[in-house]
Formats: sequence, structure tokens, C-alpha cells
Amino acid sequence: MLNLEGRKDGAVSVDGKVMGCYVHGLFASDGFRHAFLNRLRKRAESGVAYEARVESTLDALAEHLERHVKLDRI
Repeated sequence: MLNLEGRKDGAVSVDGKVMGCYVHGLFASDGFRHAFLNRLRKRAESGVAYEARVESTLDALAEHLERHVKLDRI
């Protein structure tokens, strides 16, 4: 799947439809993720910004916990 400085990492199925690797956070890079997915898809780029999505999700979770859990007792 990947060539990391001359070292192969990951695997690809015979038909090329399934890929996987052990590189943690690989798709956290917006630039890499968009470039990788653009090679696979026929539709327009999603425009998803990973870091912004993670931050907004964590903020929503924190707000939910503050509303529903007595955090000072934990």
C-alpha cells in the first residue's frame, strides 16, 4: 500500500479494492487523505478538515458531559 523511504508497508487485496497498513494517524493529514481518496473516487473532494472535525466532536462531547454528569464528583 505504501512505500516509506524505500520500505514497503501495508497490504493490498488482489483486486485492489481493500488496502490496509499500520501507520497510525495516516489519514489525519488533510492533504494526504484528500490526495489518497482523490485517486480512488469519481466524485468531488469532501472538504472534511480532520483536525477541525476532531475538535468540534470533542467540544460537543465535553458540553454533553458538563450538562449530564456531575464532573466535580468524579
